[in-house]
Amino acid sequence: MAHDVSGKASSPGWLPFDLLGHPVPSNKGEKGRPQHAPTAEILEKIILLLGMGRSEKDCAAAVGLSIDTMKRHYFVHPQVQLARRNAALVLEGELLSRLNRQSLDGKTSATEKLLKRLDKAQLGPVPVKPTKAKKTKGIKEERRDAAYDAGLGDDGWGPLLHGSSGALPN
Repeated sequence: MAHDVSGKASSPGWLPFDLLGHPVPSNKGEKGRPQHAPTAEILEKIILLLGMGRSEKDCAAAVGLSIDTMKRHYFVHPQVQLARRNAALVLEGELLSRLNRQSLDGKTSATEKLLKRLDKAQLGPVPVKPTKAKKTKGIKEERRDAAYDAGLGDDGWGPLLHGSSGALPN
């Protein structure tokens, strides 16, 4: 039983983690290619890369996996599915949350960064949509109205232009 650490009686007793702390696949020491053992580190890298707008092909190349292996082991994870749908928003929300926690803990640099991000997002009152301007008068209408309004003021010419009754003479 001492050699049965990995669950197989015929295996030489591999420990579940190697010297660097990485998980050891269950088929270690057997014929064939060893299975991929998913890690939280690779999961975090994939989420960050998706958040930056990278393609699945780029993400797989960055973590050293085939696209199929990456999909099989990581895309079933709910955080990755969320990141694929709303990648930039997920990362921005996580960043704002961390900055807010640090700011509440009293870190002034986090407060400054949080305020800069909030200012950049222009959070505040919702801008009011401008209403459509009424149709303006054309040049002819403006000149006609100006000519009509010219004689209305009592500057001494009114009775001569409009007569005593206010109508234009014949």
